[in-house]
Amino acid sequence: MRKLFFMLVVLFALYLGIQFAFYWFSDGQEYEYKINKDDYVFNIKELSNFENNSYLYEIMVNETNFSFQIFNDYNKSFKVLTDIYYYKNEKYECILPIFKGNKTFTDVMCMNDNHLVYYHNLNDQGLDDFVNSISLYDKNKFIDSTESETKENINIYTKNLIDNHFIGITNYKGLYNINNKFDSIIHNISLFKKDIYNQKLGTFVDSYYVVADYNEEHSFNKINVINMVTLKSSTIVSDKAISTDSYIQGVVDNKIYLYDKDNNIQYEIDPAKQTIIKLSNEIKYYDGTWTTMTVKEAKEEKKFVVNKVDYENNDYIKIDQVDSYYYLYKKNGNKYDCYRINKQNQLGLIYLFSTQSIDSINYVDNYVYFIEDNKVKVFNDTFGIKNILDYKELEFNKNINFYVYSN
Repeated sequence: MRKLFFMLVVLFALYLGIQFAFYWFSDGQEYEYKINKDDYVFNIKELSNFENNSYLYEIMVNETNFSFQIFNDYNKSFKVLTDIYYYKNEKYECILPIFKGNKTFTDVMCMNDNHLVYYHNLNDQGLDDFVNSISLYDKNKFIDSTESETKENINIYTKNLIDNHFIGITNYKGLYNINNKFDSIIHNISLFKKDIYNQKLGTFVDSYYVVADYNEEHSFNKINVINMVTLKSSTIVSDKAISTDSYIQGVVDNKIYLYDKDNNIQYEIDPAKQTIIKLSNEIKYYDGTWTTMTVKEAKEEKKFVVNKVDYENNDYIKIDQVDSYYYLYKKNGNKYDCYRINKQNQLGLIYLFSTQSIDSINYVDNYVYFIEDNKVKVFNDTFGIKNILDYKELEFNKNINFYVYSN
């Protein structure tokens, strides 16, 4: 009997060890559980992904499905959703999920016309009273600071700058570099002797701004490179003069591909290695894989298709695929409304913000930077929408390029 008991203990310990190893070394887990509160039953599906510290949720209550995702390192924990605040009136049905440690990672989410919208985008007295009754809800996180500092004709909201985010905005003689790392929040890096209103032969890649030397007239041998993290400038020199009648085809693997239409030459520019290479007679083309393109196509300025989207919906004028999400843009008057759904289950359509330019969107670390009128703004689930800067030239010159790099 003692021997049998010992064997059972060993087998049980072995079973627990296998279960622990399976759990600890797994990429994620799926759990279903319930939370009962105030006569409501919340049926929860939780899908964790430990590689990117994300948790994807589907919460069913009163036949309404709230789907959303959070990002936090809970050290491979599961059932990290611990409480839910719920509200319903004639217009909205809303929840605020609470996580381990009494943390919140989103604003109150409300169902409206078959999509979700955050509380900070709504105006409803009953909803205001509900939010004010939640002691764990921190309204201060969603307040847009007005504290600002004006330099180089740019008004910068200093309290809203994100640590380790470097913002580049082209100006007529070079580049503004904005961040909170250096002694000054803005640096004006001048490259050109005269104003260049359209720096067509300039682009951002990784931590660099790369642009042709517009001090030369009809052709150029020099390419300027600005490192946005170090503020250092350098020059790449081409053995052969490149016509200003060229265009940037695209960026692949942090390398820029430029086609000289006058001389029928394709170049590969690597700002990190400080090199420019003249490619072979075959003109390379990229649309997820490398193929070739004809001279006619190249001269017609056929651009690379770098970020292919595997989701189609004719209701939207533009769809971007970024990490865990699809960002969907719908025309609304003279603006575009931005919505988001999760890639994995294609649920949780949620309205985020409106913008006048869908060509100037930057996605960085689950932050979305966009332009509205003469402002650059940033969206994040944890604080809503905040102003980053005002720059009047954004209204008048659509050729200004802006970019955000995360270090």
